[in-house]
Amino acid sequence: MNSILFSGGAKRHVASSKWYSEIIAGKYNAVIFDCDGTLVESGEAHFKSFRTAVRAQGYDLERDWYDQRNGFDRLSLLSAFSGEISGPLDISLAAQQSIEAFISATTAISPIAETGKLVRTLAGTYPMAVGTNAEIEVATASLLAVGLSNYFTSVVSISDGYPAKPAPDIFSTAAQRLGVSSARTLVFEDSPEGVSAAIAAGSDVVQVLHS
Repeated sequence: MNSILFSGGAKRHVASSKWYSEIIAGKYNAVIFDCDGTLVESGEAHFKSFRTAVRAQGYDLERDWYDQRNGFDRLSLLSAFSGEISGPLDISLAAQQSIEAFISATTAISPIAETGKLVRTLAGTYPMAVGTNAEIEVATASLLAVGLSNYFTSVVSISDGYPAKPAPDIFSTAAQRLGVSSARTLVFEDSPEGVSAAIAAGSDVVQVLHS
């Protein structure tokens, strides 16, 4: 798997086989991972859960439209959808129903092998946290589904009341909970919004690329 390392205002391509050596060479003290698209492949499960929720109110969701907004948090995505349909959408109801639909479909979630391998390699040596735009119950269900829930000291999510990425709060809070400075923390992300959030928090970041 290929990736891009953003560090010190520069960026360069890094193969996943070099991630561990980059962590050592960079003298990082902790590592933070995004969840969806970074630790777990959950795009299909999320799409189906959103589609189930809006169909309950008489609408449909196109896959192309959803894919163009896969870095959005739940309420932002539903708000954007609401702005493009002709009738009313109960956003709060759709959000709750989409969460319930996702949790009931966790068998459709699969691990991303390269990041999962890195988590297990770092276990017991580097403190690790998850920072996600997903709700805590969604992130927990995802991590449990792929057997990674026990590796993280903390999961910081939008449920904690922080603004969604690209705001830096989720990642800066995760670093604080790990007891390290953001500057000595390496973040793994897949979305442009997450990369911007990590940089704004003062961390270096590896953008995981899906080809």
